[in-house]
Amino acid sequence: MTAQPPPLPSLPCQWLAQATERWPERVLVSGSTPLTFKETQTRVNHLAAWLHAQGIQKGDRVVVVMPNRVEVLLIILAALQEGVIFSILSHQMQPEGLQRILTQCEAKAVFLDASTAHLALTADGCAIISVDEEAGRSLFEGREATPRAVPLTADDLAFLVFTSGSTGTPRGVMLTHGNVAFVSPAIQVRLKYQADDCIGIFLPLAFDYSLYQLFYACLTGASLFLGRPEMVGPELPKILAREGITILPGVPTVFAALIKMQRFRPAELPRLRMITNTGDHLPQAYIQQIQELLPQVQVVPMFGLTECKRVSIILPEEMETHLDSVGRPLDGTTVFTVDEHGQPLPAGEAGELAIQGPHVSPGYWQSPEETAKRFRDLDGVHTLFTGDQGQVDSQGFITFLSRSDFVIKHRGTRLSPAEVEEAAYAVPQVVAAGCVKDDRRDLLCLFLSTTHDHMNEAGVLTALATRLERGKLPDRVYFLPELPRTSNQKLDRKALRNLLPQV
Repeated sequence: MTAQPPPLPSLPCQWLAQATERWPERVLVSGSTPLTFKETQTRVNHLAAWLHAQGIQKGDRVVVVMPNRVEVLLIILAALQEGVIFSILSHQMQPEGLQRILTQCEAKAVFLDASTAHLALTADGCAIISVDEEAGRSLFEGREATPRAVPLTADDLAFLVFTSGSTGTPRGVMLTHGNVAFVSPAIQVRLKYQADDCIGIFLPLAFDYSLYQLFYACLTGASLFLGRPEMVGPELPKILAREGITILPGVPTVFAALIKMQRFRPAELPRLRMITNTGDHLPQAYIQQIQELLPQVQVVPMFGLTECKRVSIILPEEMETHLDSVGRPLDGTTVFTVDEHGQPLPAGEAGELAIQGPHVSPGYWQSPEETAKRFRDLDGVHTLFTGDQGQVDSQGFITFLSRSDFVIKHRGTRLSPAEVEEAAYAVPQVVAAGCVKDDRRDLLCLFLSTTHDHMNEAGVLTALATRLERGKLPDRVYFLPELPRTSNQKLDRKALRNLLPQV
């Protein structure tokens, strides 16, 4: 039976004001120039008043193309307060991709900084705000302004997260205020962030995983350290120690860097108490190494999709008895498998994972055909058909089997790259692994990054032969100092495939 969802305490447009009333002098943004909740609210009120004065109103769209910086947080909070629909894009966005998104969402304004100023020519027809020029800087100075009461409901859109569609055209996942108001507290029921926590953000704010950390901070009174992806390297442990970071949300590449540095030059990290993982499978070998190197740290793997934010979380006390599981669904969420006709399957049977709950997106912005592929009513209930294969047992524990777009067919064998990568991570000295198919040569290729130069292909294949069936063994093993990453710091399999002609 599905647990009842927790009551919605309020909408996210109200969370900063509620936090400011409760913890006015508590630091929300830490670092070299800290901001308290009260100072943040003052700046947000000023920026919200400016948006209104520019005619940017409820339901209008604004786009932000900047690296991590405090102004991005202020824009997010001001947009929520005004009912303006925002979208945070990677600062590595190319002009053609930006043009497609601006046209699709009919943006009224684009926020840029010095690093993305070259994109201004692409934003024809939009108001362009450069936060590094004098006029732009003045918007964030925090002059007093009285906040307006903008009537918002749970069904109003809060923001768009753009992902790649099946046609190659970016599609904007629509998230409502109600989606966010349900899922953020539901996640906190499991994670239990506290007011004295400091959350380290080293992934881009364009990645919704980072964006939601702002919501958690407002709900709990925790502070945020706003870092950058390039800090994930030799200096990461020092930054964690210096800033007193207690919560580290990351992806496997972040934890690979942390493991590597803790083995090479261990740092005392007494305040770090929890790391959370999503976006890519966290190998069991990583979990074991983190527990060995940082025994006080709880490791919390999570499973989710942009279309509903979070599906499940497995708690540390559940991992020993459910090694292969990605956890139980959030309270108020229903997860089950369906067959090829979209009909529910009995507990334990493998099939396509389907999700129901108040956090399921209404669909894709102005993309009815794409929406119809993934979102359908099942017995009158709005349902997300994920395309991912998995199982759900009688206790509700979910086992993720494969993403539909990651399955490789190789010489009569269907396999998931994650299965090969998981086996590779169990080989000592392997810190990163990526498996791709070379279709031109009909070869299954494994790319590795290791801590020792003496490893060779023959040794790796011998080790893998004890863990993988013969049809899933790689044909070639290649070694790289580091594996390529996406802008969200996930393993970039497309970049690995592009390397194949060179190896």
